[in-house]
Amino acid sequence: MNLATNTRAPTQALLQSVHARFSDADSSVIDRVQRLLVKQAAAVADATAMATCEARGVESAAMLDALGLDVETLAAALLLPAFEQGVVDADSVEKGVGPTVLRILQGAGRILALKDLRRAAVEPSQADRLRRMLLTIAEDPRGVLVRLTDQICLLRASKRATEEVRRELGTESLEVFAPLANRLGVWQLKWELEDLAFRFLEPGTYHDIASRLEQRRADREGFIAEVIDTLRTELRRAGIAGEVSGRPKHIYSIWKKMRLKGSDIEGIFDVHGFRVLVNEIADCYAALGLVHTLWAPIAAEFDDYIAKPKANLYRSLHTAVVGPHGRTMEVQIRTRAMHHHADLGVAAHWRYKEGLQQRLDWSRRFLESTVQASGGPDLIERFRQVAFHDRIYVLTPQGRIIDLPAGATALDFAYAVHTDIGHRCRGAKVDGAIVPLTQPLAIGQQVEILTARIGAPSRDWLNPRLGYLKTDSARAKIRRWFKEQDREQHVTQGRVVLDRERRRLGLNEDVNLTVLARRFGLKQPEDLLAAVGSGNMTMVQLDQALAPAPAPAAPAEVLLTSAAQPPQAMLVQGISNLLTRVAHCCRPVPGEAIVGYITQGQGVTIHRRSCPNVARLTASRPQRIMEVAWGASGQSSPVQIELVADDRRGLLRDVSDALSNEKADIQAVNTASNAQTGTAVMTFQVLILDIAQLQRVLNRLTRVPGVRQLRRL
Repeated sequence: MNLATNTRAPTQALLQSVHARFSDADSSVIDRVQRLLVKQAAAVADATAMATCEARGVESAAMLDALGLDVETLAAALLLPAFEQGVVDADSVEKGVGPTVLRILQGAGRILALKDLRRAAVEPSQADRLRRMLLTIAEDPRGVLVRLTDQICLLRASKRATEEVRRELGTESLEVFAPLANRLGVWQLKWELEDLAFRFLEPGTYHDIASRLEQRRADREGFIAEVIDTLRTELRRAGIAGEVSGRPKHIYSIWKKMRLKGSDIEGIFDVHGFRVLVNEIADCYAALGLVHTLWAPIAAEFDDYIAKPKANLYRSLHTAVVGPHGRTMEVQIRTRAMHHHADLGVAAHWRYKEGLQQRLDWSRRFLESTVQASGGPDLIERFRQVAFHDRIYVLTPQGRIIDLPAGATALDFAYAVHTDIGHRCRGAKVDGAIVPLTQPLAIGQQVEILTARIGAPSRDWLNPRLGYLKTDSARAKIRRWFKEQDREQHVTQGRVVLDRERRRLGLNEDVNLTVLARRFGLKQPEDLLAAVGSGNMTMVQLDQALAPAPAPAAPAEVLLTSAAQPPQAMLVQGISNLLTRVAHCCRPVPGEAIVGYITQGQGVTIHRRSCPNVARLTASRPQRIMEVAWGASGQSSPVQIELVADDRRGLLRDVSDALSNEKADIQAVNTASNAQTGTAVMTFQVLILDIAQLQRVLNRLTRVPGVRQLRRL
C-alpha cells in the first residue's frame, strides 16, 4: 500500500475485513482499486488533495463494509472522491476495476441531481437529469448508498469549514439525503446525516441538548442498566428468548419531538429508548404485554408498525411507558429479522432481485407514468410526492399488496390493480363495508372493487374538486381512454365550434385548417379540431388565432412583456425638460410613491419606492437616486394583473365585464388552462389612470366567482 500516512491504518483495517468476508477473487477488486489510485496519484501535483480523497474514500467504504455491502460497492466508495475530482476517469475505472463499479460510480454521481430540488428556480433540463437518476436507482441502489456515506464523510470533515459551507451541507443533508436514506430504510445513515446536519444548522440548540444529556450521563446510565436488568429477568421468567438494549435517542430526533410537543427535554417520552429483539412475531406481542404489565403505558404513544408497516417497510412495536422512578421511556419490540431490516434497509437484501424490486418499485412506476410527460416543475413535483412523501399499503381480497401514495382512494386502487378494473369500477368495499369511491384509504385495509360487466370511466373522475383520484397514473389512464373513444366525436364537435367562431368574428372565407393547426404545433387539421372539441384548446386561444391581427400591432404575448409605455408628466426636482420613462420592473401608476433613477443616456427611470430594485440601486449608486413627483397629465398607465380561477365557461366574459365596469381598458390578455388542477391562469394588461382606480379594479376582480388568487405583476 503506497497510500498517504493518515489513511494507512484505516485502509489496512478495511482490507482485513474484506479478506475475512470475501473470497480471494472478490478481494482482488480492492487490490486493483488501490493500484489504480496509486498510479493516478503519481500524476497529481497536489499530494495533499489526493490524500484527502483517499482518506474520504476509505472512510466511506468502511461504513459500507459495516453494513455488509458487496466488494463492488466498497470499490466504488473508495474511488468516488477521486472520480469526482477528475483524478480517475471512466475508462481507467472500467478497464482497471470493471463495468459494475463504473455503473455504481455513475449512479452515485447522478444522485446529485436531487440537490436541485431545493432550488426555487426550476429548469426544464432538470426533468431529464431526474429521469436518468431515477433509472439508476431503479437498476442499482448501491449508487445511492455510496452517495449517502460520502455525504456523511463530507459532513464529518467540514466541522471547521466556513459557516456558509456548513449551512449548505446541513441544509442539503436534511432536505435531500436524510429523506432518501429514510425512504430506503437505512436508519444508521439517516440518523448520522440528521445529527451532523442539525449540528451545522442549529449549533447552539445542538450543544445545549448534548450538554444536558451529558450532565445526566451517570444517572442515565444507571437508569438504563436498571431497566435492562428488569426486562431481561421478566423475559426469562416468561420463557421469551430475547435481547434487550438501551440508549439515549439521537439529538435531532429529540429536538423534533420537543418542537412537535412544544415541550422541554424532560417532557419527551423517548429520551431513553429501549429495544427488545425476539424470534417470532407472537413473541413481540407477548413482550409488549409484559412491558405493559411492568409499567403503566401511555395510551397515545403506542404504534403497531407490524400490523401497519411504515412506507419504507419498517416494522416494529413502539410503546411509551412510565418506567421506574416515574420516568417516561420508549420501548421498541421487534423480531431479529425486522431489526436487521430496520438498521440496514435496502442494504440488508440488495442482492436479492425479488426483494430489491419490491423496495424500489416506486421509482419504476414513476418512470413509467412520466415517459410522455413534458417535464419541468410538474415532473419534479411528482418526484417529490413519489420519493419523499408517505405511502400506504393496502390489500386485494387475494392478499396482494398494493403500494399507493397517502390519500389515495378506492378508485386509485382499482386502476393500480388493473386498468380495465378501473374503467369498469362502480363501487368499492373496504374491510367488507361499502364506501364512497372518494374515501381515502388507510394502511392495512382490504379493498374489493365492484365492477360492471361492461363499463367506462366517468369524466367526473378527472375533476380534482370532486376528489376521486390522487394518482397521476390513474388520471393518465382515464384521459387515454377518452382520447381513444371520443376522437371522432371531438373532431365533429370541433368543426361545429370552429364554424361558429368564424361566423361570430365575421370571417367569410374558409379557414385554412392546415395553417391554423401548424400555428399550434399540431400536425394534422383533425388534431386541431379534436383539441377544440375536447376543450383542450380554449376559446380565447382559438379566437386569437382566428382574428386577423392589425399590421402595426404586436402579438398579445409580446404586449404582455414589452408593451410601449405612454409618456407620463413627471416633475423632477431641480431639473426641467428631462426625459423620463416608467420602469418595466414595477410599472408605477399615478398616485403611488415614486423615486427616480438617473440612467446613462435614457434619462430618468421612474420606480415605485417599494420596488426591490430601488433598494439595490440606492445601496450601490445613491448619487443617481433623485426625488420625482407625478404631474397632471390625465394619461393612463399600463398595469399587468395575474388572475388564477376555476376554469369554467364564461370566466373571460365575467372578468372582462368587471374591468369594463371600472372603465379599465384591456390592452392584452393571455390565458392558459390546466386540466389537471381545473384552473385557468389569466394575465391582463390594462390601462389605469391612478392608484385609486387600480385598487377598485382589484377589489372588483376578487368578487368574480371562482377567483382563487389575484396579484399585480
